[in-house]
Amino acid sequence: MKRGIYAGSFDPISLGHLDVVRRASLILDEIHVMIGVNPKKSAGLFDVEQRIRLIQDSLDYMNWFGRHKDAFIVGDFTCLLVEYCQEHEIKFNVRGLRAAQDFNSEFEMHLINCDIAPGIDTIFLPAPPEFQFLSSSAIKELASHNSPAVRKYVTPTVADALQNVNV
Repeated sequence: MKRGIYAGSFDPISLGHLDVVRRASLILDEIHVMIGVNPKKSAGLFDVEQRIRLIQDSLDYMNWFGRHKDAFIVGDFTCLLVEYCQEHEIKFNVRGLRAAQDFNSEFEMHLINCDIAPGIDTIFLPAPPEFQFLSSSAIKELASHNSPAVRKYVTPTVADALQNVNV
């Protein structure tokens, strides 16, 4: 079984994130969509439990995966990503790239991960044009102005959650 991890803050999860999950599901049998929790950083717009629910609900909403829900494991971790991978027999780290400048930092992290855990490889998935500009920060900015445009970039569940928080 080919297992992969797609880790991020997902605060909130966007259609761009879901596109990475969808395309990774064409390559991998099981994908861990995990929130990397750094206790040294602020909590974020949504707490971890809310983000987990929003990811799960968004995966339910996206019927185009063509995969059984059991192929997606959603949760969080506080250790190093490579440690999580080793504990769960994950061999692939999935990384989405919005623009060319994302590649440098992601590639540096790939090299460090390869040095620490040689059996884990990285799959880089460049964003299609419609998602290259999309970021959680942009979504939060739209939501802070109650812009209906936010619904173009997130699932209805996330859009509703954004309306109920003080962005």
